[in-house]
Amino acid sequence: MYYVHSPNDQFMNVVSLPLDNLASQLPLNDVSKMLIAQRNQLSKVLNLKQQKVGQLECEKKAGKGEATSETGGWCQQSSKEDSGNHMTDRQLVPALIELFQGKYVGSFGDGPGRYKQLLSDAGKLKGYDAYDGAPYCDVTSEGRVKFLDLTLPQFGLPLYDWIISLEVAEHIPAQYESIYIDNIVRHAKEGIVLSWARPGQGGYSHVNNRAFEYVVKLMDGLGFSHDAERSEKLRNAASLDWLKNNIHVYRRKKTLSESLAAINV
Repeated sequence: MYYVHSPNDQFMNVVSLPLDNLASQLPLNDVSKMLIAQRNQLSKVLNLKQQKVGQLECEKKAGKGEATSETGGWCQQSSKEDSGNHMTDRQLVPALIELFQGKYVGSFGDGPGRYKQLLSDAGKLKGYDAYDGAPYCDVTSEGRVKFLDLTLPQFGLPLYDWIISLEVAEHIPAQYESIYIDNIVRHAKEGIVLSWARPGQGGYSHVNNRAFEYVVKLMDGLGFSHDAERSEKLRNAASLDWLKNNIHVYRRKKTLSESLAAINV
């Protein structure tokens, strides 16, 4: 449960708080805890059902030249690492490891899970969980990636120090954009590494490209400021053109405790 109000409202950024973990931060009664548990279970069930729906959509589209589900998830052949649609920027990995060292990371849109494998193998992160909206991702990633439809409100997931979501947003239909954004900001304690294709950028199944200025304003309104210095460091490390242009770092302006105190919970 969360509120969305005007920018001057005391509740303005409640939507960006990691509310799945409020039970440990607030003196909730048994009824509140029960409602949170029911909400989390409902979210899990809806996610599982959406995976089945996505698989059925992909089966119907097989042979028609369409290779994504209605919510933007890539179908089985397209989501394979050797399909030619997924590219991992290995030169970017050391810079990400430096940023995430000692942190618990959640990747929302990890494709075949190669970033998870490369960052985890370095042995410098506290943990790295990988999710993707491709209906067959758990199979095509050989178990590295769990299915998570980012066009559904997702609850009951762990709270991460950092969320990373690379070149995912442009594949999310515009009508689901706000849900996707809420999902990534709600689960990030410290910050988000986000890349979003800009208008005019070509690519496989791009349906929602956005200008950099739009993204900065959007994230700022949700309580995340743009870290220009760290963003430049990641862009300089990247070798793929779209990451050199689009990857940026956003840091939470206030800690969870500070945000809760500000709204007098």
